[in-house]
Amino acid sequence: MDFNILLILLALCCAILTGGFCGRSQCWGPWVMLIGVVCILFLIMTMIYQLSRIL
Repeated sequence: MDFNILLILLALCCAILTGGFCGRSQCWGPWVMLIGVVCILFLIMTMIYQLSRIL
């Protein structure tokens, strides 16, 4: 995965997380935050996997 694409996806995940935080008092807010956290963890997992294949 290219570094620029990674930064764009990371910004998108952080925007999702921020949107969920803004709506934390509604019933959908915590679920949106959960999706944002899962997206960030997926990006981290993907980059660790790609870096481990290089070595």
